[in-house]
Formats: sequence, structure tokens, C-alpha cells
Amino acid sequence: MADGHADTPAAKFTKLLPASEGRPASGGRIHDSVVRTMGAWILGGRYNPGDVLPREDDLTQSLGVSRTSLREAVKVLCAKGLLEVRPRVGVRVRERKHWRLLDPTVLDWHPDLTADRELIIGLIETRRIIEPAAAELAARRGTAQDFDAIEAAYLGMERAIPHDLAACCESDLAFHRALVDASHNIVLRNLIGAVETALRASFLLTTRLMENQARTLSVHKAVLESVRVRDTAGARSAMNRLLDLAEEDYRRVA
Repeated sequence: MADGHADTPAAKFTKLLPASEGRPASGGRIHDSVVRTMGAWILGGRYNPGDVLPREDDLTQSLGVSRTSLREAVKVLCAKGLLEVRPRVGVRVRERKHWRLLDPTVLDWHPDLTADRELIIGLIETRRIIEPAAAELAARRGTAQDFDAIEAAYLGMERAIPHDLAACCESDLAFHRALVDASHNIVLRNLIGAVETALRASFLLTTRLMENQARTLSVHKAVLESVRVRDTAGARSAMNRLLDLAEEDYRRVA
């Protein structure tokens, strides 16, 4: 990690921003704290793709850490696709397409997932590819035990709305996880696991934004009932409608 930056037209240099909002807290592992702080800076837009980070001496002073801790943190962020070290340039934020946004660790660094419009819309689009097909497969392959798990999650949502949105979010996540489990497709199960952290943030946001909670619950119930009576087309249709509602609620305020 270089201490200085050479002049280059390709680099967009950034001044060091105050660290008061992102300085590692005292105690705990300094390395983890530095990684989390710098990751939040990048994911939250404090430093954008193409920006070259401030000089090493300035960063160590701002963060209150050693050069060794800073360099180790940069290695981790490079491995996650957020940063790159370029000779004669310095440490630069990579284009967003390289970021490992489905890595639970990376998502955990995000200071406000629900405000990340590109990520949330991308997640909804991905769900449109996965979940209607999963609902159809669940209707075809699901067992009585699978259907009980989906129903238990639905009843958890019903009990939680409107007084406990966090519990509703967890039950919503359990509903979709149980539905994918009921598809008995090992690839789909792993895909839903890969996006679970982002899904939780998405559910928390859309639950908070939903205009008509009764309507949203009724569509969840329609998915459940279609799957239980093995109506494959109905299950796919109901899931698409559920995703329509989630997107409508999000776009209304985005």
C-alpha cells in the first residue's frame, strides 16, 4: 500500500472525510473493526467506485490504527471485490459489479441496505426468476410436513402484524425459506441461502412500507393454499402477485 499517489488522469482522488461517523469503536478486535468501518464507507457511498482512498498516513490517523491493521483491512476488502491496489495510483474503489454483494459478511457491513435501491430492485428481479418456479415445484413435490412448515410461518406473520414488524419479517423469511425447501431442489435451496441476508433487509423494508397489510397477508395465504392443493399454476401466479406487491410498495417511496 503506497504512501503517496502519482498523478494520473484515470484516478479520481478523494479527500479524507471526517471519521467521526465511522471510526472503529474501542475494544474488540481492531482488525475486524477497521474492515467493518471501511466496508461501510464504501457500501454506504462515502467513497464511490473509481475513488482513490486517502493516503495511508491520513487513514491511520483518522481511524486511530496502525499501518499493519490498515493494510490487513485493505487485503480483506480487496478479496471481497470492493478495493484494488494499483501501482502508482494507490488503493481504489472497484466498480460495483465486482463487489461480492451476496456475501453475508459484505452485506453485514452495509450501513443501510434498505436505502440501496439498485440492490433491492435487483433482489426483487432475482426473486421473480427463482420464487415463482419454487412455488410451482413446491405444489408438485411438497410433503405434508413441508406444507405444515409453510403454514406455521404464515401464522407467525399473521400474529405479528401490525404490532411487531421485526417478528413479521422473520416469519416472512421463514415462509419463503420453507417454500423453497418444499421444492426439493437442492440448487434453489442453496440460492435462497446465498441471498438470505439481503432478503431479510428487503422483507423488513417492504413490511414497513406495505400499504395494506391484510392484502399482503391474503396473497401469502393464496400461495399457501395453492401449494397445499397442488395447484401448480395457481402457486406460480400467487407468488408473482406477491412479488408485484413488494415491488409496488418499494417503488412507491424509492
